[in-house]
Amino acid sequence: MRDKLITTLKHLCHQHDISVISTEMLAEAAHVPVETVTKTLGSAENYPALVAFEQPNVTRERILSAAMCVFAQKGWQKTSLDEIAAAAGMTKGAIYWHFRNKNDLFFALLDARLQRNTSPVPEEIKQAIIKGQTGEAMPSVADLFGAAWSRCSADRDWPRLYLEVMSHSRDPEMAQRLQTLYEYIWQMSTEFVKTMQAGGLTRNDIPPQTLAMLWCAIFDGVMLAAIANPELDVSQLAHEFIPILWQGLAPSSTQGENNES
Repeated sequence: MRDKLITTLKHLCHQHDISVISTEMLAEAAHVPVETVTKTLGSAENYPALVAFEQPNVTRERILSAAMCVFAQKGWQKTSLDEIAAAAGMTKGAIYWHFRNKNDLFFALLDARLQRNTSPVPEEIKQAIIKGQTGEAMPSVADLFGAAWSRCSADRDWPRLYLEVMSHSRDPEMAQRLQTLYEYIWQMSTEFVKTMQAGGLTRNDIPPQTLAMLWCAIFDGVMLAAIANPELDVSQLAHEFIPILWQGLAPSSTQGENNES
């Protein structure tokens, strides 16, 4: 009986806000006596907690998927929670069970995307170290960054959305959350750099935090370039950039002699 009532309650939530669903309404929809509903689920005050607890992760994923679609079509600023709810096929109240506001939705999307894009990196670093031990360290680092940049720029709508949200960093809440985000990214990237240093893929006399911030700054620039140039091959760009970074920017001794003459 509990499963039947929860299923019916979820169905009602797609048609009505949770706040207006009464015990009598649920009993009528489930075709059971009111006493049965009260005995099984308690009062209507329990309904939000019951549905939030009982909803599978697929509901959250459906909301995130709908949010990304609407954000891509209309932009972050012009999108309303009502539009996201309509795209997800549920009430706005259902969204509030999972997210406080539109900012929460964006950062949940960002977290999911970050986890997806960075989860392959440890194994890719491991393979790059193995390749580097055969005397091909520089090409393996170029492959490493090329793969990461390609993953992150594959969905061109996402960098645009990210840039739009970044433009609202004057908002105190957004500024704080973006700062926290970057601190996390830098910390994660620092651990990647430490592994690369230990594996001989980059210099170990530079603080890993400094290298991590450098890689992140270059990454942000590449993503901006990808927005402005949809046909840009970021993987090829990595194979052009990394040799320059690998060799350094200082002029060679030959160039110095030519300049003096």
